[in-house]
Amino acid sequence: MKYAIVIVLTALLVGFGVVAYFKGWLPTITFKKPQAVSVTNSEVSTPALSTPNPIASASPSASLMVVKAGGVLVFNAYTIDVPTGWSYTKEPAPVGEVAMDKLTLERKGGYKIQIFQAATGGAPCLYPGDQDQEGPSSRYTKFVDLVTATGDKLRRSSTDTGSGFTVCELQSGGYGQPTSFGHISIATPDIPSNIVMQEVDSILSSLKKI
Repeated sequence: MKYAIVIVLTALLVGFGVVAYFKGWLPTITFKKPQAVSVTNSEVSTPALSTPNPIASASPSASLMVVKAGGVLVFNAYTIDVPTGWSYTKEPAPVGEVAMDKLTLERKGGYKIQIFQAATGGAPCLYPGDQDQEGPSSRYTKFVDLVTATGDKLRRSSTDTGSGFTVCELQSGGYGQPTSFGHISIATPDIPSNIVMQEVDSILSSLKKI
């Protein structure tokens, strides 16, 4: 009797489950298939850096200016590099007057380089150990040897008194002025900066005959 009751109850439960399934009484569980995740390898493009042109117009903000000047009378035409922090002015001879060319480079602090081509006289440059010479000459106690871009040998020369420098060039028979680029003079404060004087020497060494 006990087993008959169990069988009847089981049959009723199964039957009820079947009816509930087809009637939609049971909740449905939906399993979603996971979607594939795509990974895109994106590259960030870096803009190409433009290289500044080292040769620019006359502007103190340019990193380097190559200036052309000279070519008057017996003097050579030349180029010279003008670095950042320096400005320049060119002064040709007025129309109808004697040929002249003057290039002036200036820097803040009272520094000035002037290259002057005109019909003027010259003189030997004498240094410690050189014998006196007849006629006009200029004697200097200190100097710095320089070589230009075209191999010309210059000396930035000075005396023990006063400020400023004169540039002489090795010519036949010794050093003298004017140079083949013209008369070159340098004005400075009473106590010039070593760093600025290195700039001055670099500028003079960039002189190139053309």
